[in-house]
Amino acid sequence: MQGIHFLGQNQISIDHMPRPEPQGRDVVVRIRSAAICGTDRENLEGPGQASVPGHENAGQVVAVDKHSWLSVGDRVAINCHVTCGSCMHCLKGDLYFCPDLEVIGFDWDGGFADYLLVPEACCHPLPDDLSFEAGSLLVDMLGTPFRGVKRANLLPGDQVAVWGAGPVGLGALMVAASFGARVACIDLSDYRLNMAQDLCADLVLNPTRDNIAEALSDWTKGRGIDVAFDCVGNQAVAEQGLAALKNRGALAVIGVSHELVLNPWQDLICRELTVFGTRNFNAMEFDEMVALVQRGLPLEKVITHRFPIADAEAAFDLFRTGDCGKVLLTG
Repeated sequence: MQGIHFLGQNQISIDHMPRPEPQGRDVVVRIRSAAICGTDRENLEGPGQASVPGHENAGQVVAVDKHSWLSVGDRVAINCHVTCGSCMHCLKGDLYFCPDLEVIGFDWDGGFADYLLVPEACCHPLPDDLSFEAGSLLVDMLGTPFRGVKRANLLPGDQVAVWGAGPVGLGALMVAASFGARVACIDLSDYRLNMAQDLCADLVLNPTRDNIAEALSDWTKGRGIDVAFDCVGNQAVAEQGLAALKNRGALAVIGVSHELVLNPWQDLICRELTVFGTRNFNAMEFDEMVALVQRGLPLEKVITHRFPIADAEAAFDLFRTGDCGKVLLTG
């Protein structure tokens, strides 16, 4: 089979590898859709990695060993979190808190390959009316903002703003709109703002030409937004979001950030704002996301490009430009 490795400094290799064999409760899945994620950028552009990358995957089971419920031919979306399955976090569905956590695409070989060896417990059944492409987006691109939007406790008619119209930001836009909120979307890229508008954003703003504070104040008639979703992950965005919030509003940090400076007196005490982060969906919420897509959430409209593994170099070149939505490797 073919598999991709990141060599670092934006170099990749497409290698011939042995096809994995099922072992115990680990099954073999033929990858039909693997999505490139912003998280892949660090090892792609930086040091590279020894394992096969790819943590947003869906496909079809082709081999089993000592399985308990999966069968050859089953269609599955793959949760990238490999866990003990028995700690209090796993039993609650919060797999990413497991003390024994390992991650497919980093600690395990991932889905940028023809076949993937994966624990049966990581496989979510994928209904026949959802495509493999949708399945690969559910487990991270939609799952991460879904959890954040759900934790925000939105009500129909709430006015919220999403900073960042990359795939995760577009996911937040779609989920918030599905919950009945009105959504403003802010990004530096007109390409991505056009995607947001196509996904029914109520307001799109580009900081290079729009005064974000004034525009959001006018949009909310001076009241302030209910929730700010930071899907970028930087201080400037967080400050814009905090400033735009109503009293007792909430800042949801979804984009990966390593530093966030707040003014506790002004932001947390005087204005009683809430600040929270979100990492990924709870495993018990997968069926909720499936139902959203089945009811019409336009998940696949985020996909702009598809490549076979043989053309992976072109796929990653495009991904690095940012002039795209979600880029998939399909088989």
